[in-house]
Amino acid sequence: MVPITPFSTLAVYPLTGMAPLVAKHWWTVFNGGLLLMTLFLLRKVTRIAWRHILLVTALSFSLRLNFLYGQYYVLLLFLLTLACYLYLRGQRVLSGAVIGIAAGLKIFPVIFLLYFLRKRDLKAFVGGAASGTAAAILSIAAFGWHLHQTYLSQVMPAALRGEGLDPYNLHAASLSSLLHRLFVYEPQLNPHPAIHATWLFAVCLPLLQMIIMGPALLLATPGVEDSRRVRLEWAAILTASLAISTSPGSYLFMLLILPVCCMLEALLHERRHLFAWGVLGLYTAAGILSGTNDDVEGWKALLMTPRLHILLLLCVVAYVLLMQRRPEGAKKALRWDRLAWAAVLGIIVVMNINGGLRRQCGLYDDYQWRVQPPEDALMTVHPAIQGDSLHFISLFGTGYHSGVRTAGRSQLSSDSADDVLAVTASGSERWVERVGHESTLISDYAGRTEIHQAESPVASSDGRWLAYLREDHARGRIMLRALDHQDGEDKLLTPASLNVYEMSFLPDGGMVFAAANGGAPSLFTVKQGGTIGPLGIENARYPAVSPDGHWLVYSQLENGSWNLWLRGLADGHTRRLTQAACNATEPAWASDSKTLYYASDCGRAMWFSVICRRQVVP
Repeated sequence: MVPITPFSTLAVYPLTGMAPLVAKHWWTVFNGGLLLMTLFLLRKVTRIAWRHILLVTALSFSLRLNFLYGQYYVLLLFLLTLACYLYLRGQRVLSGAVIGIAAGLKIFPVIFLLYFLRKRDLKAFVGGAASGTAAAILSIAAFGWHLHQTYLSQVMPAALRGEGLDPYNLHAASLSSLLHRLFVYEPQLNPHPAIHATWLFAVCLPLLQMIIMGPALLLATPGVEDSRRVRLEWAAILTASLAISTSPGSYLFMLLILPVCCMLEALLHERRHLFAWGVLGLYTAAGILSGTNDDVEGWKALLMTPRLHILLLLCVVAYVLLMQRRPEGAKKALRWDRLAWAAVLGIIVVMNINGGLRRQCGLYDDYQWRVQPPEDALMTVHPAIQGDSLHFISLFGTGYHSGVRTAGRSQLSSDSADDVLAVTASGSERWVERVGHESTLISDYAGRTEIHQAESPVASSDGRWLAYLREDHARGRIMLRALDHQDGEDKLLTPASLNVYEMSFLPDGGMVFAAANGGAPSLFTVKQGGTIGPLGIENARYPAVSPDGHWLVYSQLENGSWNLWLRGLADGHTRRLTQAACNATEPAWASDSKTLYYASDCGRAMWFSVICRRQVVP
């Protein structure tokens, strides 16, 4: 669900009981009906000829992608167009209510609430705030508070920085990806930035976003009801929102249909046909062009995001049209009003810059401990140690594969078409979790039987025990298998009330595990007899006990980030190992019980981690 909102998934809830292809067919039919209603509303909103509306629609390459991939932006376009229609008809509360629902589907329509405040239209603002709150309550009722807490504290901040997906990918052609490419060094994803000055990213992103969005808000005129000017104000807000988007998939830009129709209406009314054709050309190019990562080093990145430049030009067109239609007789009052708003927007920028600079403290420290990942791997996680070898899982364009790093060289060890999601190793034996129609644990030890419906294997350091998770009504439960003999059934260790995430063996064959019971995860211990006790460590996951049994490492959630802590099992003394606004998870001990391997997403997209190696015990 990165970076979409939980509420947006409710749009397809009625289809979840269908087979995937049948659901896609019904979703396509539903979107086709929505598109027809949207075109009818566009005719009502803009009053331009049907041939012009159909031409704009036909030129939207993004609309084709929306239907091809089953996205929900036709629904979002319908809601934004309906809100504009209601606003022009004076139905301000209903208009705001529709905007609130749209903001539940995608974050950026929240900017229209600022627009309503700028217009001093409290009815529309209250309607938007009320329906947005109702959408949040409905989403929490459907999915629970814990998921939304995760979204608000971890997912949304990363998405707003452009780090919900690969932040250096210029194919997205976003402002955030361009600034990452220019100013943030990353050993694998961006080894040749123009300048390695991460503070420039923290300063430039909120500053440039406000430079783009600010005029759309400042040019909105309170108390002015001229329909053509209001249409242009909506066009400016929506176009600027798309220009500063940090997660701009190609299908997102079908939303340009609404602002382009509004701009065409103004240009055609003034018989500026050449400019109208220019807007159509820019709009068409915005749907077709995006960006490229080919042969991009340094400042060349500025030339590799044509769609961003096109969107900025469309913003300029909208702003020029608004400036040319300045209201008469209120210039002095408007000047002071705009100065006050400019001051408030400036304060917001300063606060965002300050937060961005503070976030960078320690953010890139993990670079010095990086283990070189396989070439072209999108992420490398789940470290498991076997002697001097490091086993891992890597994600490529073809799926998840297991690999091994020995003597400074990495190679993939899985050749199956199925995904391999987990690996564990001990002694001379290695187990992997292979996923086809179900999860199956497979050993490379001759004579071992496969374990079906099993996930997340963990082997004890002495090679005597294997633990794994088996789902029971979507809740993980620990199963224990003795590897030193084949007789007997696997033992169930945890109750259905606990949803287990990860576990690690203690020297006596007991385990430390992370589990939750409807809320935040905590750490527990369990003996082989099934006796469970809490460790008193809240908001914690990913436990790893050292082979000598002296140390426990785990990740603890604080301020939206998972960081590593080291605890002595004898005296209970703890100390922090990492302290940065990123995630350090999945620790695994080397055989010396001093060196730690772990997965870190610092400087990368959220959870698109790579493995680090660091000595943590003297």
